Amino acid sequence: MDKIRPGLKTLFLSHQNADPDAIGSLYFLQKRYGGDVVLPNSPDRKGKPLAEYLNLRYKLPPLTEDYEQYVVVDTPTPTQLDPISIPLEKAVIIDHHPTDGWEVEVHKEKRTSCVEIIYDMVAPEKLSKDEGIALIAGMITDTSGFRRATVDTFRTLADIIELSGASISEVYDTISSRRTYSEKICRLKGAERSLHVRESGLLIAYTYVSSFESSVSDMLLRTGADISFSGSQRDENFLISSRVRNDIIKMGVDMGQLFNELAKEFDNVSGGGHPGAAVLKGKGEVEEFTERLVRRTRAMIKERDISIRIQ
Repeated sequence: MDKIRPGLKTLFLSHQNADPDAIGSLYFLQKRYGGDVVLPNSPDRKGKPLAEYLNLRYKLPPLTEDYEQYVVVDTPTPTQLDPISIPLEKAVIIDHHPTDGWEVEVHKEKRTSCVEIIYDMVAPEKLSKDEGIALIAGMITDTSGFRRATVDTFRTLADIIELSGASISEVYDTISSRRTYSEKICRLKGAERSLHVRESGLLIAYTYVSSFESSVSDMLLRTGADISFSGSQRDENFLISSRVRNDIIKMGVDMGQLFNELAKEFDNVSGGGHPGAAVLKGKGEVEEFTERLVRRTRAMIKERDISIRIQ
């Protein structure tokens, strides 16, 4: 593996609200190379039980030590490490997202999850069961339960299962958790407050909540929207999460690209992600940026001549 240099004092990092793809990548690399793990904040709802199961020992900011090598995984822009900053001349960036804001070279491959890239780079001859669970968990969540998987995804999955003996059912048991009361209330309020517009037969829904933006956005998709946005406002900062149905992605809608292009127009905004799942965050008014996203989504649908028949 030519990107990560063994023997150096190394810090592994990933994005805010680390998901299983981030947690699985960090765990696997730490097991193989040693070093410390630091996260900007606590993992998300699925990342946290995976980290606990794996006994992943991670620190939270501030950084109290200097390192010879900083390895950042699954993080398309440096702002997603906030409040952590690292010396870029010592950084190795490994990511699979189609867009990024790094000013250094990014080791990137067109894979459906970051754990797949890292698995390919390490090319292990053996895997422990926990390593297999960590890797499979990242693949499951970043492919929406394999709904966005490719042939290469399944080839890698088969290799991991064979080498580790881990099963998909064990992974689901590990990352599954009951929704909290607060999350349930946010989802209900998000549905109650939701608005929608129609463009070329596609239903675009958007809403505003206090937290659990990705969960609410996913809920809107599951209740009938083709494209969804869920935003929140915290003081002068906003966060917007989006989801897109798989069949709409195949027609040409790419939220990761749209979010990244919009973010580049503002100094204090970052955004990006996958075609079907993206995040925009920064300083500003959530309503204003949601309206911008809805307008640009409608424009993208028209420009790419996307439509579905209304039955």
